[in-house]
Amino acid sequence: MAKHFLIIHPSDEVQLLISQYLAIGWHDAEVEEKTFFEDTDDPARFGAVIIDQETSSEMLAKAPEVPVIVLGKESRDDENLVMHLVLEELTATRLNGALSSLMRRAELGSKDSDKPRKAPFSTSSGTFELPPERLEALEGYRLIKELGHGGMSRVFLAEDEDDGKYVAIKSMRTDLIEDERMIERFIREFNILSTIDSTHIVKIYDQTFSDNSAYIIMEYFPSGDLAMRIRSSVDGGKAIDYLTQMAKGLAPVHKAGIIHRDLKPGNVMFRKDGRLAIVDFGLARVSDESMQLTRHGEVYGTPSYVSPEQARGKEVDERSDIYTCGVILYEMLTGKRPFRADNPMALFYKHVHSDVPKLPDKYSHVQFLVNKLMEKKPEDRYQTTEELLEALDGLKAD
Repeated sequence: MAKHFLIIHPSDEVQLLISQYLAIGWHDAEVEEKTFFEDTDDPARFGAVIIDQETSSEMLAKAPEVPVIVLGKESRDDENLVMHLVLEELTATRLNGALSSLMRRAELGSKDSDKPRKAPFSTSSGTFELPPERLEALEGYRLIKELGHGGMSRVFLAEDEDDGKYVAIKSMRTDLIEDERMIERFIREFNILSTIDSTHIVKIYDQTFSDNSAYIIMEYFPSGDLAMRIRSSVDGGKAIDYLTQMAKGLAPVHKAGIIHRDLKPGNVMFRKDGRLAIVDFGLARVSDESMQLTRHGEVYGTPSYVSPEQARGKEVDERSDIYTCGVILYEMLTGKRPFRADNPMALFYKHVHSDVPKLPDKYSHVQFLVNKLMEKKPEDRYQTTEELLEALDGLKAD
């Protein structure tokens, strides 16, 4: 049976993008688009509803039993049938993962409520409980708290009971995901990272499964991410150092034929000693992969950080990650992203057509580097991370 979705958003561009994202996850879906919510609308007719923040209170009051995605400026899982996603950071994977989770949650809600539960543990959004069958798969680990969550996965802090070491456990409810490609990407992430030996790539310890979940046990980073450091200000010297470490991490990744495709400050983590490591290879592209996990014309990655070729749904190579390094460098030096817009479509347009903004005068001598990294045509950028590292050698940004 085809899925039936309702989109309520005043922007035609946003409606079009969401419809395209939905077509990636549900190829036979019926999608109804509206610019505003009418009193005569019956949301219960739909499998799920995607709405803007302004419409949310009215719609949620009328149909509390319908899975709802609220697009706005915050990300939050309400732990029922509502999930808030940041419109500016919306991706096909994030939207479809969230919808799959919510619709499956609605379908299995009554069954799940009858399952016996273990004692709850604290999370960033309150109290969260895991059913016994999920905890059995994690035997040997003591779950402590939730570190974060997205549309299709959660990350927990846990203690390895054998040696007392803290680890991060990435968890996906496989029974909540309809698009099998999302599950394959999650499972494949372990295989990708287990082949890379680099100080600047997250260390992966193990992968395990239960009847309805998959887990990746990985390195825990106690010192936060690059996004947090940018908010506190990054000086020029640190920015060049961080970019150099990122390039050193990407070098063996690219040599192995892997393109990250979702580099951003939130995916650059720090250890206690100050060294950084790149994480989250769930959207990575492998050049020789036999399984087609991406179709021509699909756009993956976070809109604020995609390369022009990503924004256009074209094939990408390592030069796409190099473009994103330029976006991140600009953000480190200025505290803001080079392009801002109200919706992903407008951001895609700017990556493809807009000039690279100027850096503050004190960093004018680094403008050439940002410009080179963010060239619109891949052939005009640094062609490899080795070339980038040569350009960074001895460069000072203070």
